[in-house]
Amino acid sequence: MRERAQPLYGARSLADWIVSGGRPRRVGPAHPLRLWWHAKWFEVNWRTTTRRIAAAALPDDPVFVLGLWRSGTTALHELLAACGRWATPQTWQCFNPSTCFLSGPPAEQAVARRPMDQGRIATRGPQEDEFALLLLGEPSAYRGFIDPRRLRECGQLLWSGSEGPLERWQLFLRGIAAASPGARPLLKSPNHTFRLPLLRALFPRAQFIWIGRDTGEVLASNRRMWHAMMDLYALWDCPPQAIEGFVQDMVRACAAVLGRCLEEMPPERVLWVDFEQLHANPKEVLLRVLRFIDTSPDHDSESAARAADLALSRIAIHAGSRAPLPNDPDVHELEAAMAAARQRFDGSAGPPTRTLPA
Repeated sequence: MRERAQPLYGARSLADWIVSGGRPRRVGPAHPLRLWWHAKWFEVNWRTTTRRIAAAALPDDPVFVLGLWRSGTTALHELLAACGRWATPQTWQCFNPSTCFLSGPPAEQAVARRPMDQGRIATRGPQEDEFALLLLGEPSAYRGFIDPRRLRECGQLLWSGSEGPLERWQLFLRGIAAASPGARPLLKSPNHTFRLPLLRALFPRAQFIWIGRDTGEVLASNRRMWHAMMDLYALWDCPPQAIEGFVQDMVRACAAVLGRCLEEMPPERVLWVDFEQLHANPKEVLLRVLRFIDTSPDHDSESAARAADLALSRIAIHAGSRAPLPNDPDVHELEAAMAAARQRFDGSAGPPTRTLPA
């Protein structure tokens, strides 16, 4: 761990959750005062924002990019965002959710390296809306970045569907949609993978792109990612085995979600993408995704091909590091569920009809 953390400031409920953990170890003595000050003005700004966007409609047809952390969700999200006009949250919005609808975007575009890999984060680039959800004070597994001691507790809320209706997050999405009239929302968060029942209820015409990757690679990469994010944001040291326990829980929860998806979801609602295929044949896979989510009666394949070429010229797909598959019953169960999902949701039936079933 580094000596000092980079604190995350957000809503009053997030500040209260942090304070309930006791005295932080990796920040200075002024941190409680700064936490209180930021939370106070966050709530003032959020009340103003709420009045401004409350009347906006919640779109019923987003496209969600799903998959476990470190499965390639970011690469696929960025490629899709570059292929067309979408209502997709940007980094500056996700990290300033209480003020982003009251002000314009930053005048200058900044780019930073992600803590865990070769990826880059751009101020006005597409971003994971989970960070907005976290700072808005909603329950999120990313609270574990701040307090690793409670990581598994945060995970259990996510796996069990006990986070609640996430009303502030819904308002945030209303604002994103209202800022891009006529554009279909494009959202990405590995956390949403475990929220499928809620997402299906809120968005009756949503479509889901689930990207999967070799489980051995995903597990090894997850351990690095969670350590890197905690090194950046954690206010307390990470206890031994906290991440390992969380990752084991994640494997079991993902197998359960996939099993339910196989039982309940029709193929016109879900498309399976293999990360290995995306890396090996990116244009072919990207065009398959674009065909799947194009709900217009006449799909323009030439325009899609040009958009795919432009996106692939700008966005790199980095190969993952090979890792052995653990000889573990939970891992084998997840691999079996992934194989079944790959077969059922491979998109071979062609694009969906214009009106998707609820």
